[in-house]
Amino acid sequence: MPRLSAAPRRVHLLSAANPLGPDLARFGFESLDAYLAFIRAHLPGTLRLTASKAVLSAVEDVERGGRRDDARRIRDLQGALDDPGTLAIVASNGGAYFSRILPHVDFSALARRRTPLTVFGFSELTGLVNVVASYPAGRGVYWLCPNYLGWTIRPAARARAAFGEFWRRLPEFIEQAGGPAPASLRGRASSRQAGSPGAPELEFDGRVRGRVAAGRVRSGPVRLVGGCISVLVALLTGPLAQRIRPERRWLAIEDVREVVYRLDRHLASLKHAGWFERLAGVLIGDFHTAAQPDQSAALLELLRFHAPRRLPIVVTRSFGHVWPMTPLVLNRRLWLETRSAEVEIAPARPRT
Repeated sequence: MPRLSAAPRRVHLLSAANPLGPDLARFGFESLDAYLAFIRAHLPGTLRLTASKAVLSAVEDVERGGRRDDARRIRDLQGALDDPGTLAIVASNGGAYFSRILPHVDFSALARRRTPLTVFGFSELTGLVNVVASYPAGRGVYWLCPNYLGWTIRPAARARAAFGEFWRRLPEFIEQAGGPAPASLRGRASSRQAGSPGAPELEFDGRVRGRVAAGRVRSGPVRLVGGCISVLVALLTGPLAQRIRPERRWLAIEDVREVVYRLDRHLASLKHAGWFERLAGVLIGDFHTAAQPDQSAALLELLRFHAPRRLPIVVTRSFGHVWPMTPLVLNRRLWLETRSAEVEIAPARPRT
């Protein structure tokens, strides 16, 4: 009798963008070991955390390429993708230096997977989340990297509690994104967990609420593609571009600290690649700089010069470099409901 493979239990912590080091103090961790011990204490006991301490210990050097461990980072990600026992890959943080290694990663193992693999990340992880979501067994969740909580929640004790909540509720988030979550994993924190947090900080209802800004929007099923626009446009050519396709998708875009003329260039890149003519619509998330706390009006004006006049456009501040942040499950069937000028995108209705 053939041996049945065990259900995936591995959760891999990826730190392939900005180095982890500066984030430790934001949560009050004195060392990398304390950080990892905290995560393991809050994961349900049947899940197994893996991480490369060498990758996690990298130091940023902006004068020497930012990071000098590309080969090690590629091996780290490749190992998690190739392992059929990997349940989820969680990116610790975004930032920079990841997009350049993405072309060297082999995603072919995803085509052979029989169980879903869920990847969590946003910003610099835009490419990874979209590519994984393009495979039938891939679940790409454009949502917070958990270290982001240390940058958005104060004081440190509250951020630390939210960080613990993320790891404790990870099976729930995986299930809501369309991945497997055996009953034995739900809500069973390790006995090593030091206490429990107070009121929940994290919400994962997946409901994006916005308003119609242009075109005619109809209720019905939708699929999303996109993420951070300045990262996305780096992936419009090459082999990976064949996996990130705009056909009949809604393009979700957001960014931070991008002045208007650079946003115009990014939109021009999408226009030159023929994206706007193939999209079903555009979902504008949060765009802001220190000088412009809300750039949505500027984005709408720019799109007048790039997008077809009848292309539906919806504006929201539900996702982006904001808090709270609504998760976007990419390339999965969602449901768009419109009432007058109000729009809600939510998990899809059951097929009848």
